Amino acid sequence: MKHLLLAISSSILLFACSNNEVSKPSITDEYDVFGDTISPEGAINIADIYTQMEGKDSAFIKLEGVIYEVCQKKGCWMHVEIDDENDLMVKFKDYEFFVPKDATGKTAILEGYAYKEVQTADELRHYASDANEPDSVIMAITEPEVVFTFMANGVLIKK
Repeated sequence: MKHLLLAISSSILLFACSNNEVSKPSITDEYDVFGDTISPEGAINIADIYTQMEGKDSAFIKLEGVIYEVCQKKGCWMHVEIDDENDLMVKFKDYEFFVPKDATGKTAILEGYAYKEVQTADELRHYASDANEPDSVIMAITEPEVVFTFMANGVLIKK
């Protein structure tokens, strides 16, 4: 009888102390994380960058968009399409992290500073070379361009 009472008491104590919480999925279950760990919550569609930047030199924002080009040398920059005419040049804070060279076509969430900058013809030729563009395309770049740029402190790429 003592053993039965002890077994019942132990079972009750075991069930009372067990963790019945369902574990939440980790951010890494859904995304690959680069740079600072950020969350997807609060990300706005990249096309809304125009409204976010209206009347400002820069803005700290979180954007979501589709990657359409990645540096093929080492993944040290990427372009994310804003619309049919413009894209966002994404660089990585302090050159501390890179993204996979095969990330083209994947959805990304970016957190950092958006701003406009003038890229010289030399810079544009350098980026074209990094993208493995043919020499004819690279040499045809002769004028600077004003581009939307984004300095990301963290990037999530959907798996």
